[in-house]
Amino acid sequence: MHESTVITYSSDDSINARKELFEIMNNYPASDDEKERSLGLFIRGSLLARIIAIADIYAKIVSKPGIVIDLGTWRGQTAVLCENLRAIHEPLHLNRRIVCFDTFEGYKGFSEKDKATELHKDGTYGVGGENYADLLTRLLVLHERNNAMGHNHGKHKVIAGDCRQTLPKFFKDYPNEVVALAFFDVNSYEPSHKAFDAIFERLIPGGIVAFWQLTRDVIPAEAMVYGEQILNKRSHELFRSPYYPGLCYLVKR
Repeated sequence: MHESTVITYSSDDSINARKELFEIMNNYPASDDEKERSLGLFIRGSLLARIIAIADIYAKIVSKPGIVIDLGTWRGQTAVLCENLRAIHEPLHLNRRIVCFDTFEGYKGFSEKDKATELHKDGTYGVGGENYADLLTRLLVLHERNNAMGHNHGKHKVIAGDCRQTLPKFFKDYPNEVVALAFFDVNSYEPSHKAFDAIFERLIPGGIVAFWQLTRDVIPAEAMVYGEQILNKRSHELFRSPYYPGLCYLVKR
């Protein structure tokens, strides 16, 4: 279950308007080519704001070396957007690799420090397990092939498993990799804690860690990790996205 189907700030009228949009989108009388060119007909303002916020943060690392990590990638939209932003901002930068981490089985690793609910518990946000990793890999390659220098594709990675094991293994297997940008959307305390330690060690000066849930009281894991590991302990500046208030990011000094 996706929490936006239950938790919303929208009025009943807005919800009904959303349902009408879905109905029109699913039955829109146009060819596939025309539907693709017309996606803006169906993207709501809040979702467009999310895309603009990702684009704004990505633009800040264009001059920086390093990979992009999408931790808790879920369906992989942020990763795909980053590949397309790479193609827009730096089409010749073929070393800008994107690495996605997820169990693809939903949230995992809640402990007594977490505020688990019926919506936020082990299994929430599952997308079918490791088979989805293959689909996301294929999607990333298809976007690469559609972009400039598309003959150079297959540079991104999708890694299935618990990030407490897969992230340290990745850095052990690829000791050359440094991190320019990492998106965090793990939402359970211990995995977030261990993942942040691993990533911050490889984060370059001026590199960015973006948190999707830092200020949300429903899912406190990221805020606890920030308070315990970062605030007053690591040299950084913290910002809030002007386009998507729930997205906060730190810049390493």
